[in-house]
Amino acid sequence: EWELLINATALSTVESGSNTGTLPTPVEVAGGKTQAFYIDGGDRGLVSRWSGSINDIMFENEDLEITRGSAVYHGAFSAGYEGVPGGGFVSVQYNTCPPPPPGAPTASPIVYPTIFPISHPTGSPMTTESPTDYSNCDSLSLGDSSYRNYPENSGEGGNMFDVIAKTRTISVTSIGFLFNGGFGDSHGFRLYKRKAYGSYEPVQFDP
Repeated sequence: EWELLINATALSTVESGSNTGTLPTPVEVAGGKTQAFYIDGGDRGLVSRWSGSINDIMFENEDLEITRGSAVYHGAFSAGYEGVPGGGFVSVQYNTCPPPPPGAPTASPIVYPTIFPISHPTGSPMTTESPTDYSNCDSLSLGDSSYRNYPENSGEGGNMFDVIAKTRTISVTSIGFLFNGGFGDSHGFRLYKRKAYGSYEPVQFDP
């Protein structure tokens, strides 16, 4: 039910939390769809806010919503904490256009050499199509993974949460989170996404 996106280490900081870094492949979330994510904090675990409901909207803008989500025990997909509100320290970096197809330019706009008309026996000029510039996308961020001393703070092994795209397709490029201490050092983490659209709830412990 789940796909491993990245298994790596990240630096733990108080000011901005931690970040997965740019995902090898952006995760496209079509408008009106829900994409579930799961961050496993490894041996370090994550800081979590145990309050409210798992379906609370923690962050929202015109493009998407991020739910509070559910706390998960240490160890990927370990049973436990089912239905217990968790998370709350998360950010999602995204683009407002879908991922480019293979081979499409993704860097700064490229200047292509001028193509001169070619004469044909019919007298019709040849037409050429310029490559689509996929670099002209808005890169945005929603959420906050920096440390805050909330009274409901606790710890968890990991967090499952939903990203809900509103009217337009978005492309998730990285995710921020907050390790449970160990500031100034790097720690292991794993990021998963649900293979199909939909909330994490029906498949929370079904890898």
